[in-house]
Amino acid sequence: MRLRTLSIAALIGFHLQAQVTVDWNVLEVGLSIALDQQNNVFTVNNDGNLGGDITLTKRSSTGALLWTAAYNQTSTTLTDRATWVATDQQGNAIVTGTITSGFSNPVNASSLVEKFSPAGQLLWRVVYESGFDGSSTRKCVVDKAGYIYVLGLSPSVTKVKKMAPDGSTVWNWLDVGIGGPINIKFTPDSALVISHRGITGSVNGYTKLTRNGTTIWNYTANSLTVGDLAGDAAGNTYLVHSAYPSSTSSIIRKVSPSGTLIWQNSYPITAYRVEVGSDNAPVISGFPSGGSGGAAFLKADASGTQLWVNNNADGPENYLLHAQMMMDASNNAYLCAGTLFAMGICKVNSDGSTGWFITTPSSYSNGFALGSDYAVYVTGGGTARLAQPVPGILLAPRLLLDGPFVSGTGLMDDGLRTAGLIPLTDPYPALGYVHAGAPSPSTSTGALAITGNNAIVDHVLLELRASGNNTVVVASRTALVQRDGDVVDMDGTSAVTFAAPAASYFVAVGHRNHLTCMTASPVALSGTPTTVDFTTPTTLTYGTDARKAIGNVRVLWAGDVTFNDQVKYTGAGNDRDPILVRIGGNVPTNTVNGYYTEDVNLDGVVKYIGAGNDRDPVLVTIGGNTPNAVRSAQLP
Repeated sequence: MRLRTLSIAALIGFHLQAQVTVDWNVLEVGLSIALDQQNNVFTVNNDGNLGGDITLTKRSSTGALLWTAAYNQTSTTLTDRATWVATDQQGNAIVTGTITSGFSNPVNASSLVEKFSPAGQLLWRVVYESGFDGSSTRKCVVDKAGYIYVLGLSPSVTKVKKMAPDGSTVWNWLDVGIGGPINIKFTPDSALVISHRGITGSVNGYTKLTRNGTTIWNYTANSLTVGDLAGDAAGNTYLVHSAYPSSTSSIIRKVSPSGTLIWQNSYPITAYRVEVGSDNAPVISGFPSGGSGGAAFLKADASGTQLWVNNNADGPENYLLHAQMMMDASNNAYLCAGTLFAMGICKVNSDGSTGWFITTPSSYSNGFALGSDYAVYVTGGGTARLAQPVPGILLAPRLLLDGPFVSGTGLMDDGLRTAGLIPLTDPYPALGYVHAGAPSPSTSTGALAITGNNAIVDHVLLELRASGNNTVVVASRTALVQRDGDVVDMDGTSAVTFAAPAASYFVAVGHRNHLTCMTASPVALSGTPTTVDFTTPTTLTYGTDARKAIGNVRVLWAGDVTFNDQVKYTGAGNDRDPILVRIGGNVPTNTVNGYYTEDVNLDGVVKYIGAGNDRDPVLVTIGGNTPNAVRSAQLP
């Protein structure tokens, strides 16, 4: 049956592979891979000889080599061996490793963590707990505050070490003796889950921890294969392992936030991995039932009912060495693996159909990462970028800016446009804003020549934030706002296109000298234009008084001259002084023409005093009566 299936899949595979292309592939071995918010690619490798070092490599998303970095350890009897690489929100790279002793039969000596800056500078290196305690590391995860959770073996039970951004130890956790570490993940309810494997015997361990290092529950299960676990948004956890004493089927167990078994069912694939999508349903992956090679996926709903199974996700490739599984925001599942001759990865769509499968030269895979550019970056015997079609979504926001808004007409003035001051290119990177995703396109003189209610007022900033975590910017870009409040793409008329999959997102809108605001709840976006109207009070926003009320209209608060999500009239970092500095600093009656953030009312003229000045709106925004008050953008 397998041979017959392969012959059919071979015919299908050419069609499916048209959905993915290899953008670049370098013969650069990687033991682990990570991306930063700009989709720069970090991989780690090491020299296995005595005295060998770990090498960290950074490439751009286009494959260009940016730098390599290494710590030169001088021992002639020890070797630094890389195990994992991760990045934090600032673009630093965290590398975990194990120091081994000896060459022909090396033994673990101690654990190692290094942190490198975005430029490749070694910020710190920590070796623990002693020079030769027999410990090792497996991987790490990094939270949004930059705290690092290192999973390892110490030396016969699983250990988690939480480290502060400066490398100091926050806490250490040791398991109850289940065995060695397999995996560690964050859960949507802000906890940690860990899978273990017994050093001897056929037993798996599963643990849930708080981020303070407190054990919530432990669980054990007999299994001939390793297992995995993943959490849902309600705090439940799904555990997977093979059905003991057989290994031809798998068990999924769902446990409550406190660890109580809710249900368990058997399913017809041999699964080693599980992930949970935004729909809170588990997807498992492994080999087809019966022990043959390949890639199989199965999805169940939250009640345990099997929704679909795909026993041939890799087509004719016959994946053997499974390495890593992940899911994207649209609940598509991916698995990277090796064939002994090539590095492979496959995608299964959220409905269970095969999305695509592909191999590249290099014989094996070690891991992959999903970029915000919708590309897949994979490493192993080589490192490659795989491009797949971006299912664009269309957004049609509406917003009004307090600075140029005229309540008598309900429109904004377009003084910047009439003065010819609006730049064709995105102004936000020059202000220090780092986009999530590709750079924003430029506009044209034709778009800026439109007059009337649809005339362009200025560039505005749009963000799509993850529905499960509204601190995460999934995609951002610049668009144009018209006098009547319509936000349009850079052609001056169309709905705004985002290179992001159809899904629900928190939508945030901002401007270079107005406070950003965000929807109170996620909005479903797709290829059909969706209007999100920030000018009406019926559109609920995150926080308190995120917008200014002018009658029954809502506008963005003006006066954030320093573009720091805060409006201040006095004190350090206030927004009033830069206006005076812009006009020269000594003569308050001076004015300066130009495209400046100090031009709060967007008329093209920076004024400190007199009619239409830019200082008074700052005072009005903070309340008008208490100069030392502060108004902050209502963002998480």
